[in-house]
Amino acid sequence: MIENTSRRFIVARHGETDFNRERRVQGTSNDSVLTDKGISQATALGVYISKRERITRTFCSPLRRCRQTYAEISGGGAANDNPGLPEPAILENLKEIELKEWQGRLRNDIIIEDKTNWDIFKANPCSLRLQNGTFAPVLDCFERAISNWDVIRSDAASNSADVTFIMCHGAIGQCMLLQALGLDKKEYGKSRRYALDNCECFEIEFESDESEYSSRWRRIDTSQAVSEWQSTYSAQLVSTTLATSR
Repeated sequence: MIENTSRRFIVARHGETDFNRERRVQGTSNDSVLTDKGISQATALGVYISKRERITRTFCSPLRRCRQTYAEISGGGAANDNPGLPEPAILENLKEIELKEWQGRLRNDIIIEDKTNWDIFKANPCSLRLQNGTFAPVLDCFERAISNWDVIRSDAASNSADVTFIMCHGAIGQCMLLQALGLDKKEYGKSRRYALDNCECFEIEFESDESEYSSRWRRIDTSQAVSEWQSTYSAQLVSTTLATSR
């Protein structure tokens, strides 16, 4: 019998927060909390997760909104006669994109008060420079995504984990998907196809621990039907910018 050496990873975004509802920039700030809607989203995801094969390896961002979501997901599974998720490993680099002086401010205020930078962020995110032009948020986030995969995939290999659950944020989750698909950082923010809404997930499969990039991926949204698997190759075909290396 041929041994199955594939590994799967579920990358999830936290539930809706008060900052999301107010359209206030969060970034790496730790001030926001889940709304009632966010708690319901997390509970629903927990029920979905509990109906799958048991997940024994988990990672979580250190920020409060992710820790809250993780607890609600685990509780949702426990309510479904499932032991829930294990205690997660807290991974610092799973925190959200760092947006420096924008953090805590309303989006509409930023659009008015820092229009030049906001327009750059929307048109060409990789070119954005904050903190008096000294910090590149998207480039930093993409580098952290590479580091995250190194740590998480190494852990999965050493522990023979079939499915690993990763609780993080929208921007870092998008960067991790792009990296897994072998797409360049310039693809960030270019398509909703690679974006995560609150409590949505990407399920990403690598054929083996030696595979540089994933073989296939799909979106999980508990409010809709889970999408069909899509090949990594098809994502690369529609992209104009492929990554040259990890």
